[in-house]
Amino acid sequence: MSRHVQNTDSSVVERRLRPIYEWLDAGNNKKAVQECDKVLKKSPNILCAKALKALAFLRMSRKDDCVSLLDHILTKKPVDESTLQVMSLCYREMHEMEKICTLYDMAVKLDPTNEDLQTQLFMSYVKVNDYKAQQQTAMALYKQKPKNPYYCWNVMSIVLQATRGEGRTDPAKRTLLLSLAERMMKKLHDDNKIDAEQEVQLYILVLNLEEKYEDVLELLNGPLGGSLQALNLSQVKLEFATKLKDWRRVNSLCKLILQESFDRWEYWVQYINSVFELIDSNEDINLSEGSFSNVDNTVEKCHEFICSMIEGGADNQFLLRGPYLARFELCAKLQEKNIETYEFLGDSLELFMEYFRKFGHKSCCVSDLKVYLYLLDDEQKIVFGSRLVKEVGVGGENIPQTMDKMLSHIGSIQLARLCGAHRNLPQEHLQTLVTALILHYRHGYQAHGKGLTSTDFGPSDNYSILACHLIYDLSILEGGANFIVAGLAVLETLLTKSPNNFHAKLLALKFYHLLGNGLAANNVFYSLDIKHLQLDSLGFIHCAHLATSGLFSVCALHYDTTLKFFTSSFKESTDHFTLSYKYGSFIKLDEFMDFRERMESSLHYMTVVFDRMVLSLMDCSSVDTLYNMEISFKAKFVDFCSLRDNRDLDIYLNWDPEFASQKPSQCEVAQESFKQDVNFLKLRSHMLWAVGAAIFVAKTGESEKEANLAALLQLVEEWKEMESELRCENPQPTPQNLLSYPPVSRLHGQLATPYQTCLTSILEFFVELCKNNLEEAEIKFNAAEKEIGSLVNKLETKLLIGVELPYFQPKKKEFELFVNTLEVVCLACVICMVSNEAVKPPQSKKGKKKLQLADMKTKELHIRLVECLKLEVNKLSELLVKWSSTDTKNDPIETLRSLNLGDESFSLQDSCLESYNLAYKEIQGVINNKVKILNGL
Repeated sequence: MSRHVQNTDSSVVERRLRPIYEWLDAGNNKKAVQECDKVLKKSPNILCAKALKALAFLRMSRKDDCVSLLDHILTKKPVDESTLQVMSLCYREMHEMEKICTLYDMAVKLDPTNEDLQTQLFMSYVKVNDYKAQQQTAMALYKQKPKNPYYCWNVMSIVLQATRGEGRTDPAKRTLLLSLAERMMKKLHDDNKIDAEQEVQLYILVLNLEEKYEDVLELLNGPLGGSLQALNLSQVKLEFATKLKDWRRVNSLCKLILQESFDRWEYWVQYINSVFELIDSNEDINLSEGSFSNVDNTVEKCHEFICSMIEGGADNQFLLRGPYLARFELCAKLQEKNIETYEFLGDSLELFMEYFRKFGHKSCCVSDLKVYLYLLDDEQKIVFGSRLVKEVGVGGENIPQTMDKMLSHIGSIQLARLCGAHRNLPQEHLQTLVTALILHYRHGYQAHGKGLTSTDFGPSDNYSILACHLIYDLSILEGGANFIVAGLAVLETLLTKSPNNFHAKLLALKFYHLLGNGLAANNVFYSLDIKHLQLDSLGFIHCAHLATSGLFSVCALHYDTTLKFFTSSFKESTDHFTLSYKYGSFIKLDEFMDFRERMESSLHYMTVVFDRMVLSLMDCSSVDTLYNMEISFKAKFVDFCSLRDNRDLDIYLNWDPEFASQKPSQCEVAQESFKQDVNFLKLRSHMLWAVGAAIFVAKTGESEKEANLAALLQLVEEWKEMESELRCENPQPTPQNLLSYPPVSRLHGQLATPYQTCLTSILEFFVELCKNNLEEAEIKFNAAEKEIGSLVNKLETKLLIGVELPYFQPKKKEFELFVNTLEVVCLACVICMVSNEAVKPPQSKKGKKKLQLADMKTKELHIRLVECLKLEVNKLSELLVKWSSTDTKNDPIETLRSLNLGDESFSLQDSCLESYNLAYKEIQGVINNKVKILNGL
């Protein structure tokens, strides 16, 4: 009877709460609060209604009311599932995941036999990476409900303590923990309780971490190996045989896999490597030895096996690239061992020609051969390039008559470029080649590109892409922007016919940024439909340029989109962890954790965070807004040593000979670029932390002022020291002569602008004002006045140098200089605003006259700083008018006509002008805002 009453009460409560859920789902939080009040008026003890009201408050940005209500609910010690879930959602949205653990820990103590509550407690510890608490909770769960999943949760928690917790830095602790995990899994195995594939995978994971590879193979060869349905058993055995360096077993397993799948390239590499390991070991193989009777331990046997695979494919009327590429890998190994290749493989050049004849019409042919071009010497590469042209039979007045012939022709030009055929050519020859490629593109489109859907790439598109690479070479030779405009004309024509060709869009994006056309570049970037992880890996191609374009509103929108991805990614990653435990996907858990670490330590993410803060400070117009900003200068939350380079520098198609043997991401330029970007972030972060510390000084009371001023001075000194060290290193801009090189670091613009000298002089003046050291404040003011007074003059000198240069060439650099100077002025205004608040005298009757005299002197110094800044802001406004009126169109028509492009540049020039004019307006808007602020001080 009592149970019936309880169920009835539960259904009544659910019916009353339903409208609240509906209003919350609809996003009408105000209505949700009203419904909560109605329910609580009738039934004030329904905790779930209070929790829902707290959630509505949070979504109405009434965080204080939400926290107060949640604290009240906590005192009632809730245990019902609905209340706990709503409270957990509140804490999650406030990024206070630790409080969820406290919430469920309290609930479990009140109801220790509730399996669901204990499971939720375990998952809450998973979300905060508390591996020790996970282990204890999982063990308590297993003792109460002896189920294998809970036992495995316990084991996995121990493994994580060894690999990501205490054992990460303590080898002895790691060994001890992994040994415990192994004993626990062995006990489960000995008791014949392992009955799921996930449990076998966990056992293998533990043994793998202990490097007990022989035990893993023994396990795989036993009855448990057959339960691995999701994994290919031979491939798993191969992985551990390789780790054991059991090359006979590796060789045998590779052959077994390759006989079933001719084209598994990774196994061809392992097979050939095992052959040479066996040759080096001089191991005497007993051919009658069971499973290893078919082991190949000589070059002759290896070559014979490859040939048999090629013949097998030919007999079945199909061509697979794997066996043909295996000959190149064999050739590479032979050269590495200084063994003559001709006896086994014949002329190396003939291998390349044969491969091209068979696969030259496939898009993969060039990338396949590219990695092995180092097998040819310089003379052979020249011969190879010329033979390709003859092989295709296209040149002069001949044009490809079939699709395959056209694709082979494109491949031959790409390979010739990789062999260095386009290096050191005169400008006239390069222009002729560009014209020829454009004509081939037009013919290819007419002959084979009609009737394609909008999502298809045109078969002749790569002619235009190649032409743009050559045009980039011409722009480097020219040193101007005419050829970049010509390249954009080519790309815009291509994109009208193949609107989804992302290779063309990436090039257009780069070219627009080279012209300083941030608006068109932004449109191209968003047309790429870049989202999710690509905002991190590809963000560098846009963010670094956009930040200094003067398009502040566009920047803010882009930064917000990027930060929203990272925020949601951090939230969702915890769900991946809990789902991995729920479904026993322990082998995926490490991948999810690695991914989260990679995101959290992304250099791009941290750079966008600080750039967004700078934009917010530039836009700020009131002290209250400054006080609400969170600039965590005390925490210094950036670990610069652990920052990761997540940029995908290999995104551009490239056929430069410099990248034939290595990827752009592997070159020294990429590493130097990353180092400079990290140094840029160090300077920018310390600059912002110093400004944030000044805001905090004005925000806090007198009792904490001395300590906060000391923290501010320490940050200023760190910033000075850091910049001094960087200037001594004298970093040079990374070269831009190759299209795939990363953009020049913003570090150089930061060092070229007096951020540090100007802002630190004002901050030091601010400190002395706060301390009422008027004599010292006078000295610091004079230094600040000198720095501020020279700020715009230095900018004007640099800007007017470029007036006589071609129209597009200097604009990008000039915008960077202007935006950087404007940032200095805006941050100086921010310090001036907080200075105005900090130097207000406290209300006191004692020593009133003395205070008034001191206040008058302080106020006088502060007013002088305001007047100094007003003068510079007005000078900056005048300079903007003068600078923006120096635009004079240069005429790239002759360049376009020389490339057979006609007069296709007018819309591009108009697009650039539109971007520049918008940037001028936005810069003027910021300047006007600063004038208004200074007038009010």
